[in-house]
Amino acid sequence: MSMTTSCQQVEEQSPGPISIPIKLGDTTTVASSIPKVHDIRRSTELLDLKSCLVSGLTSTPKTMPSLLLWDEQGLKIFDAWTQSPHYYPKERELEIITSNRHAIARALPEEFVLIELGCGSLGKTAAILTALVNEGRRVQYYALDVSETALVQSLGNMRGQFTNFPNIDFSGLIGTYEDCAEWLVHSAILPVHTVTFLWLGNSVANLSQSHASLLMGQLREACKAIRADCHFLVTADGCAVEDQWVKAYDPSEGPSRTFLFHGIHHANRLLGSAAFDEKNWACLLEPDRVQNELHFSYVPKLDLILDLGSSSVAVHENEKIHYFMSGKWNESQMQAIAEAAGYRVSHVWKDAQKEYGFYLLRG
Repeated sequence: MSMTTSCQQVEEQSPGPISIPIKLGDTTTVASSIPKVHDIRRSTELLDLKSCLVSGLTSTPKTMPSLLLWDEQGLKIFDAWTQSPHYYPKERELEIITSNRHAIARALPEEFVLIELGCGSLGKTAAILTALVNEGRRVQYYALDVSETALVQSLGNMRGQFTNFPNIDFSGLIGTYEDCAEWLVHSAILPVHTVTFLWLGNSVANLSQSHASLLMGQLREACKAIRADCHFLVTADGCAVEDQWVKAYDPSEGPSRTFLFHGIHHANRLLGSAAFDEKNWACLLEPDRVQNELHFSYVPKLDLILDLGSSSVAVHENEKIHYFMSGKWNESQMQAIAEAAGYRVSHVWKDAQKEYGFYLLRG
């Protein structure tokens, strides 16, 4: 899931800065119970997703924000999708964690701050934290997410599993990736001088390669500003077997279809009308075999006029409306992304097929 402040989800068309000029406010605690959850948003106003939707549909080429997929209902649908036997990324990631979690823990510092980008999968994160405890590491864990509800629930469940482990302290951060960078520079009071960002689920590859490097570089610069060492533990799916990812991301049937079509139903709720009738739309999966990426678009089966409330827009038969991507980046691509952000690849752990990888990057 991408937690940037931008409306634009076609990331390769967004080469400019990924920060926005909003005055930094004081960090405030929004949950009094342990673990603490801190609101680090530079603006307490939520991203106006409806405005982003209308802006994208009236642009050339037309786009829709990928955030449409990631509301509370979308997250539940996504979780159901990951239970599908064809959804190989989850199995590959769990395989690596099961086989290498102690080696991963030993490669990390004795004491450090761990910031997870997205509140994550309880099982995967808990396995990594357990390995860190068993290897004698002391960790200040922060989960970062834009959803306060998801964050509080995830942290509560996580903290419940570690009630007898004083070596790990849990906190939450409500905000975007960019908010996190600003918080590190201006508001964070960290007990140690090493920060490791944890980015699971191939989430890095929902961004373009250039945007991924830009974001990782921004977080490295934030650490540099407070004289902290910066590491990244990031996962990437490098599957090159077309039959596997076609089955996993099939937009025509099963739980993958339900998730991939969720965006138009969320759009209808935002617009307050049935602007998108699912029977009039197809979802197109287009592989980019040069960049190793899957691109998804909504495509109308006939000419349509979409009612956007205060305006309308014509959409022609077979016109593509891009809204989502998933990279399948190999080790060479991940190394290039890391180097462009100012990191070097320190360790790589892979699954049995040597495709899905955990990459430890040092800034």
